[in-house]
Amino acid sequence: MTHLLNRFRRPRMGLLASLASLTSLWAATALAHKPSDSHLTLTPQNGGVVDVQWHVALRDLDDELTLDTNDDGRLSWGEVRTRWAEVSAWVRPHLRLSHAGQACVALPAQADDPPPALAQHTDGRYAVLRWRHQCPTSGADFNELSVDYRLFATTDPTHRGIVRWPSGVVVLGTSRPTHRMALSGLQGAMAASAASVSASMPASASTTNADAVDVAGEVADEAASTAKPESALDELLRFIVDGVHHIAIGTDHILFLLSLLLVSVWRREGPVRWWPPTAGWQPRETARASWAEVLKLVTSFTLAHSVTLGLATFGVLSPPSRWVESVIALSVLLAALDNLLPLLRAPRWAVVFGFGLIHGFGFAGVLQDLGLEPGNIALPLLGFNLGVELGQLALVAVVLPLALLLRRSAFYRHAVVVPLSIGIALLSAVWLVERAADVTLLGVGG
Repeated sequence: MTHLLNRFRRPRMGLLASLASLTSLWAATALAHKPSDSHLTLTPQNGGVVDVQWHVALRDLDDELTLDTNDDGRLSWGEVRTRWAEVSAWVRPHLRLSHAGQACVALPAQADDPPPALAQHTDGRYAVLRWRHQCPTSGADFNELSVDYRLFATTDPTHRGIVRWPSGVVVLGTSRPTHRMALSGLQGAMAASAASVSASMPASASTTNADAVDVAGEVADEAASTAKPESALDELLRFIVDGVHHIAIGTDHILFLLSLLLVSVWRREGPVRWWPPTAGWQPRETARASWAEVLKLVTSFTLAHSVTLGLATFGVLSPPSRWVESVIALSVLLAALDNLLPLLRAPRWAVVFGFGLIHGFGFAGVLQDLGLEPGNIALPLLGFNLGVELGQLALVAVVLPLALLLRRSAFYRHAVVVPLSIGIALLSAVWLVERAADVTLLGVGG
């Protein structure tokens, strides 16, 4: 009787764990790759005038204003254009500029103002809003500008504003909404400042007559409140932070690595067995063998994505982002399914190397959106790559010891590996369809 109860409980235990895993993974779908960012460029002019150019993601604006009126999962130019005044009126109050303690005032629209426009970033389309602020100088030198950034502050605490001005960049958000920009040394050189900003535009932005230019840049949060020349070490460190941050919020990359780590403490042996799921896996005898397997997998993945990250960043190769993101989703799907059934017959490290090449192009899209300066690519590339590796090692440090501890238990096989692998496979299948067909399923974005 006890034996029969145990047989009954085990499937139920696995089913409940599967449902819990699917729920948590589904909630993370919106974080599949990039977080909510906006790109704000401030260009000071003589007389206290500040040109504002702000790129805000349409998907974020849709969450606030319900722009997708026909609810088809896509935002057309017609839907956005008819709501442009509403978009502008909602966005503008979330940015406040001041000089010497006095508020700057947004200037009325002029006849020669640029028309409404959209810009294509690597993660979707953005509304481009442009206007001017007049700051009161009162005879004082216009040598500093204070920024107060509150976009999506009450609805999305993870949102970041990537703010660029002629002598630097800074990231603002709920944890740091204000910053004082030093403008010293710019008087008499304002005409050159616009050219300087344009020269630093990332190559990843595509523009047409209906699109604006993508002006984006990002740095780690700086302790100092005024801009100072950045040392090579500071630059390296901030791109390391960016790399770690991208892995932390890149759910597709995390789930790909997690799928690999779950079964790294096992090995397949004997004849190929397709049923029941995981039947062909046997626990590795020693922890050392598991660590050696993980070392091979991580090394393969690192070498592969480093190659394509470098090629894409230097402009040698630039495959379409939809193709890249679709294959990344496919890699997650296959890695998860291979945990359950023996789909991938090649050595696991070789499969990881092949998919790692594609993941590198995904990393490159993020790095290019950080606004690399022409002629200064090598150091950011090194820092970002190091940050990605640190993020991966952190995941290994959390998952592998637990997997080693539980690898011989039925609980690990039936309540951890099976439900997690099923959940990852289903979620990545949704991503694959969404990215390949450019659709949104069940209101969940990938």
